Order: sequence, then C-alpha cells, then structure tokens
Amino acid sequence: MELFFNKFEDFFREVRTIEIYDATDILYINAYNGIFPIKSKALYIFEIIPETLSRKLSSKTRNGNPFTDIDISFPLLDMSIQNIEKCEEYFNKKGFATVLAANTVKTLLGNAAEPLRIDFIDNKNEDNSGNDEYTIAISGETILKPKLQGL
Repeated sequence: MELFFNKFEDFFREVRTIEIYDATDILYINAYNGIFPIKSKALYIFEIIPETLSRKLSSKTRNGNPFTDIDISFPLLDMSIQNIEKCEEYFNKKGFATVLAANTVKTLLGNAAEPLRIDFIDNKNEDNSGNDEYTIAISGETILKPKLQGL
C-alpha cells in the first residue's frame, strides 16, 4: 500500500514566462520523452503577470482515444504600435510549441506533429475604461500528456 500525504503546499504556483518555439524544433519523440528545447531556440518569450493568465489543459476523449485540449491566453499589456505590428505579423497561424515556465516547473506543449495555433486578438474597447488590451491565445490538441520538468 502507498500512502499519499495530501496536504497543502507552502507556496503558490505561478507561470512567469511563456516561451514560444517553432513546432518543427520539437520532434514528437522528444516531446514524448520529455526532452525540452533549449531556451535559446525560442522565437519569442513573453513575461506574464500570473494573475492575468488563463490556463486550461483539459483531458478529453474522442472515439475512446484520450487527448489534451489546450486553451491558454494572456493579455498583451504593452500595446505600443511596434508590439501590435510584430504580433500581427508573427501570429494568427498554426505551427508553434510552447513552454510554460512557472516558479517550480516547466510544462511543454505542442510538437512538430501536433503544432499549436497562436492567435492575436484585438480586445480594445476604447471607451475610457482603462480595460483595453490585446489577447494572445494558444490553442490546439495533443495525444501527448503535457510534459513537466522541475526547476
């Protein structure tokens, strides 16, 4: 018998950065084996305010086959024209893999065989509310369970 001591942790988990890679740089077999990409190969790295991240990794089945549905989003708060133009050029397409880097663990999502889509969404209201932002949304499906690596 194995006993699990199911107690609260004494710290808070929080994603601090999201590294975005070209999916072709992460082979399926490497993702399967939990081999993370070298950070210097990242195309883009976004610093995240943890409270603004929406992270949904849902286990689902289709025709009896398990898969993970990925739905992650965060706001682009620096809405300079340069940042907006860069994001419009870089995103709104499929072909990425990501690493979510938290304070305790990294999570690898996507690979060459199962690339993720990243969309750049205009959520500006321009109504003097101060709630203007763009959203970067990462989505896709993978038959691989998200791979974790401790820090």
